[in-house]
This record gives sequence, structure tokens and C-alpha cells, in this order.
Amino acid sequence: MSQSIGTQTAGDRALPAHALDYVVPAAILLAVMVMLAPVPAGIVDVLLAANLTVSVLALLGALAAKTPLEMSVFPTFLLGSTLMRLVLNIATTRLILTRATTDGAGAAGQVVEAFGEFVAANNLVVGAVIFAIIAIIQFVVITAGATRTSEVAARFALDGLPGRQMAIDTEVQAGSLSREQARVMRQELQSHADFFSSMDGASRFIRGEAVASVIITMVNLFAGLAIGVIQDGMPVSLAIEVYSRLTIGDGLVSAVPALFVSVATGLLISRSSQAVDLSRELGRQFASSPRVLMIAACFLSTLAFTNLPPVPLLSISALLVGLAFISARGKTRHSEVTVQGQSKSQKSGGISEVVETITGDDRVLVELGRQLVTLIAGKQAPLLDRTARLRHELASDLGLMLPKIRFCDDFSLPDNAFRVSILGESLVEKEIPKNRLLAVPVTDAVLNLDGIDSTNPLNGRRTIWIDAGLSNTVSTADVSLLDAAGVITLEIEAVARLRADELLTHDDTARLIESLKVSQPALVEEFVPSVLKVSHIHRVLQSLLREGVPIRPLSTLLELMADHAELAGNVAQMTEQVRLGIAKTICRRARNKFGKLVVVEMAEALHQRLRIKIEETVQGNAIRSSREWARVAAEVRRATRPTIERGGVPVLVVPSNVRAATRQVMAVHYPLATVLSEEEIAGEKGVEVFATVSVELAAAA
Repeated sequence: MSQSIGTQTAGDRALPAHALDYVVPAAILLAVMVMLAPVPAGIVDVLLAANLTVSVLALLGALAAKTPLEMSVFPTFLLGSTLMRLVLNIATTRLILTRATTDGAGAAGQVVEAFGEFVAANNLVVGAVIFAIIAIIQFVVITAGATRTSEVAARFALDGLPGRQMAIDTEVQAGSLSREQARVMRQELQSHADFFSSMDGASRFIRGEAVASVIITMVNLFAGLAIGVIQDGMPVSLAIEVYSRLTIGDGLVSAVPALFVSVATGLLISRSSQAVDLSRELGRQFASSPRVLMIAACFLSTLAFTNLPPVPLLSISALLVGLAFISARGKTRHSEVTVQGQSKSQKSGGISEVVETITGDDRVLVELGRQLVTLIAGKQAPLLDRTARLRHELASDLGLMLPKIRFCDDFSLPDNAFRVSILGESLVEKEIPKNRLLAVPVTDAVLNLDGIDSTNPLNGRRTIWIDAGLSNTVSTADVSLLDAAGVITLEIEAVARLRADELLTHDDTARLIESLKVSQPALVEEFVPSVLKVSHIHRVLQSLLREGVPIRPLSTLLELMADHAELAGNVAQMTEQVRLGIAKTICRRARNKFGKLVVVEMAEALHQRLRIKIEETVQGNAIRSSREWARVAAEVRRATRPTIERGGVPVLVVPSNVRAATRQVMAVHYPLATVLSEEEIAGEKGVEVFATVSVELAAAA
């Protein structure tokens, strides 16, 4: 069978990979042979040249690498290169001690001889000084700094690993990352930790080598003098000249590559994990400010009037002025392009989108008037920062990662107005008074300030819009002053908590389960989907979020659902059973700051009267509201008003068989109220009945 020229067979393509497999074992065997057997000077020259080449490649590779992981094999390379230099030290030492008497300066090969003559300027004192300087720089400066940097980097990489992995899990739950992206990021995190941990240990190799090189140099010198004078009968002056020249050459030929590798080590471990080009970043960060360059140029020009040589100072000063001019022109052009781009986007007319934090997901949409657009534009963008923190706070509190919020401008709104929409439904549209701050009480103190009354959408407490000029007169211990960004964030949080159940999609639930599967695979594999379907879990989690009950830890909720899997077809009953399992958590969230659970009860007669209506309608599709229910809700609102004003949670306690129905109706008339069952608070300490709603009171409401 013929084969065209240039065509590779599978065996040909695999050959280089198999050949490379033998390189490292062959190099180790060669190192052992060099240590044990005498090596001709010509071969030593080749090995010394290869050692120098490898060290230069390591230095250039460290400079070119954009991230430390691009040279993840570097810790192993450090050990190999250190072993290589020590083996070559043994080979050159053997040649110096055995052949210096007969071959003189060429005993250890031409490379050692050249380093002893050319690098040392053919002067023993100069060579000794240069070797001492290199040894001091390597041991005291570079090696010590690299060792300390590697220790700190390893510690921070390992300490921060759990937090970074949790952040990835959170993004997966929010749908910002796919499972494959999360897997890649986890592998990268683990690789970073492994790399810096290995570098922490490998940096000790070069530190030990720096000490060993000095000791080997002293051995070569004194042992050579002893052999030359005592054993071979050389004159002392000749022995000093020959062995000193060879020793200095050997020390330099080993110290220079070691210095290159030490610098490469320092460059790698001091780099950040961001993919940046070192040369470009140095130029951008040090030469990006024309003012700094001009100040430096003026300083050098001033020094030219002293006894220092003016030509180099003025030359460098002129160079800095030129760089400052180029940098200033570059910034001007960039500003012009930016302004032109902004003007074109504004001229395109209509409602232009200024900032969009996620494309194609409008579950949470915030539209801003003309004056409020600055809150999401520019480097500061305070509204973006606050909503980012809000997303993580809700994830920590409820276990629900709020979808990324989409911001856009709407110039049809008043200049200082905003609109918040959930799933396309506009829930909040308000205008922020100009030059005012919103005073929100953070303790049980009652506000006594001049301004425009308002209401906190989160808890129904009274808030006041005060004049911004009076902010210094307000005690920040009792009151939190919110600017426009804070007010919008507060409204977003309120509607997000109100509609949390709608924001949790079926896909979100599936991602939560997949995330749990990473940490507790046995639990998930046992119950999902054999016992519980994702759709059943999703509906129960929605029911919990609808009443502000956190859906974390998910493992506990999943076990409770599995215990009552026979109720999977009845979401309401399963939800009630899950609530009983986490009753302590629910009650703890309803307690006031003193640890008391202050509740409002219904009189038995009112129970009986309302239960009839509930039992009659519970067999239908929904519970119909009535005027009587509206009057009950109004009375509960009146009874819990003092609790709200003191920063507490309005709690209504009813029998367990009507709790879900009561909450369903109360959500229409009084959504802030928390409805607990008598069974849920059974055994709880610190329960105080603040008021009792009776038939007479409800009728009078």
C-alpha cells in the first residue's frame, strides 16, 4: 500500500510522545553517572552550556507567562534544575582536583575557564567579588524574599479555597454558571492551591543550593591548594593562581544560572492569578500618568544643576517628557472616542439601555429616570454595588440567589423616579424627593423628625424623608439614612422577598439539587428522583418562600420531604409537615430583639366561625375571601401595629388545621403578617400573647 509524502500514520504521531517519556528517566540516570564516574571536560562543557540555556529559558518563560498556572510544572523543574547544578558541581570539582596540576586553567573545560577569565575580567579579586555579590544577592535578597512570598501565597491560597468554592456553588445555584463551567473553575482553584503549596516547598531548594554553592567553592579552593602544594609539590603562588581561577570560574558558572532560576521563581510566585502580560502591565501602570512622568522629569532636570553629570540626567528627563506627551495624547483620544460613542447612543433615541447586568433575563427589571441613571453609570455605580451585596444577603438568609438584576433607563418616567418589575409585572413605581434622605429606624426608637412621612416596605414601619442638610443632626445609632441607591435597593429587596416563590424556577431547583449532590451525593441519589420528583420539591420550596421561610439547609428540607413522600401529591399538606420539622427556625425568625415571641391569637368563637367557611371552600380550587376575613385582617393589623413600630414581626397564631388557609387569605389583606400554627409554637419558650381578636372586635373593625 502506498503512502503519500507528508502523511503520518498513527504510530508516527504517537512516537514523539513515547520518546518524551524517556527523557526524564534518562536525565536522572545521566545525573547518577556524572556523580559516580569521571566525565571528560568536553562533555562537562556541553552540560554546563545546557544548564545555562535551561535557566535562561526558565527566566524568559516566567516573564512571558500570563498566570502562574501556565508554568505549573515549575516546582518540579526547580528540583530538577537544582539537582542538575549540584551534579555539575561534583563533576567540575572532580576535574579541578584531579587535573588542575597537569592541565592548569583548562582542567574543568573551556566554559569554566571562560567564566574565570571573561566574566571575572581575568582578575582573581574581581572574580571573587563578583561571585560574592551574586551569592549575597541570591541568598539574602531573592531567595529569602521568594521563600517568604511562597509561604504567604500558599497560606492564602489554602485558606481562601473553601470560600471560593462556596462562591462558585452560589453562582451555580443562581444559574450564572453551568455545571461544566463550575467544574472547570473548581479544578482551576485546586490547581492554584496545589501550585502555591508546591512552590512553598520547592523554594527551599534554591535557598539550600545558595548555601551549598558557597561551601563547594570553599572546598574547591582549600582542597585544591592542599592537593597542589602537598601532594603534587606545586609552588604555593602557582597553586593559588591555578586553583583560585578554577574555583572562581566554577562558582560563577554555577551561580549565574542559579540566579536566573531564583529570579524566575520570584517572578512566578509574585504574579497575580489574573491573566495579564507583565511587560504591558508594567508600562501601563508606571507610565500611564503624565503628571507622574512630568514630576520625575523635573526632578532629574533639577539634579542636572548639581555636580552630577548633566548629559545622562537631561537625556532621561527628555525621554520622560516624551512619554508623558504620548500618554496624554492617548488618554485624550480615548476620551474623545468615549464621548462620541455616548453621544451616538443617546441620539439613537427612545429608551436606550445604559447598563444590563445580564442579557435576556428580565425576571427582575429596574427602570430609572434621567437623574437616577448616574447610579448605574461610571466607575462608582453605587446601585450596582448595593444590589450585588443584596443578592448575596438574600442567598445567605433565604437560600435563594436573586437573579441578576437588569437595569435600564426609561426617560418616560419622571427624572427622579424608578420602577421595579418582577416577571414583567410592575410592582413599585416611586419618585425620590430631591435633596432628601430617607430616615429608617434601626432600633425600637420612634422617629421624631421633621419631613415627609413614608413607610418601610420591608416591615411596615414609619420612615421619614428628611432634608439632606440635616443629616449631621440625626443620630446614626437609631436611624439609618438612605440615599437614592439605598432606597431603590430597599424596594428591590421588599419585592424580591414578596415574590421570592415566583423567582425560584424549576431550573433553579434542579441546580440547587445538583449543588447539594456535590457535597451529599448519597442523600440526593437515594431520594431524587426515585422518591421525590424535582417538580414536587420545587413546589414545596415555593410554598416555603411564599411565607418567607428559608430553604436552607436544603439537605434538611429534602430529608423532611422524603419522610412524608406519601403526601407528594398534596403540596399544602407536605409543606405543613416540613414546617413542623423546622418549627424552631421559623419561630426564631419571628422573635423580637429581646428573644420574645409576641403573638396575636384568635378567640375560639372566631375560629369556629371562620373554620366553617374554610372547610366549605377548601375543596374548591381556592379559598374565597370575604368581608369578614377583611375585617379580621384589619383587626390583626391594628393589634400588631405597636409590635411593628418597635421593630418586631407581626405574628398571628391559629390552629394547625386552618393555618395554611388563614395565611392564604391574610396574604391578600395583610401580607406582612406571619401566620403560625399552635403546633409550631408548642414547646417554645418566651411566647407572649399580646392581643386576642374576637368576633366582636372583628365586627367592629
